[in-house]
Formats: sequence, C-alpha cells, structure tokens
Amino acid sequence: MSVTPMSINNFDPNSLVSNPQRPLGGIVDSGTVTFDVDYGEYARWIYVGTTGNISYVKYDGTTQTLPNIAAGIWHPICSVRINSSGTSIAANQIFWGS
Repeated sequence: MSVTPMSINNFDPNSLVSNPQRPLGGIVDSGTVTFDVDYGEYARWIYVGTTGNISYVKYDGTTQTLPNIAAGIWHPICSVRINSSGTSIAANQIFWGS
C-alpha cells in the first residue's frame, strides 16, 4: 500500500489574516488565560466576561489592542496569548477557545 503525498498550500501573505483554521467553526477546546503566557495551542476565539480593553499577540507576533470589547460573547479573535499591558479586564474574566 502506498501513501499519496499531500500538497499543502503556503499561507497567503496577501490575505488579511493567515492562520490555522478548522473547516467547521465552533469551539472545540477552551481554557483560562494567564497573562503573558502562550495558550499552548492556537486560539480562534476569545471570551470576555466584562467590558474593557484587551491586548493580544497575533500569529505573526504583532500586538493589537481592542478597546471597549463587548462582554458576554465569544469574539472571533485569532491569537496566541493575552498581554497584561494594555488589558483592563481581569484574567479570570477572559477565556480562549479553539
């Protein structure tokens, strides 16, 4: 039995955000946030329990701060960690999902 090699396309540098994606959306795994520590796997969703600012690191290593992010919903934000600097929401009010 032979295995056919698979061709996987490179990330598109011209797209707005290139990141690993699951074909079907929705949260499969989730965890609590520790500021300034990588989640251990990529996250496609961020949940915040209270309104405030959130600063996160994207896959390309750049930092972005979102002011006044709405509370009580899962936001489709692709990230690798949440920064303590620039985040006004307590860590126990933030969860990641993938």
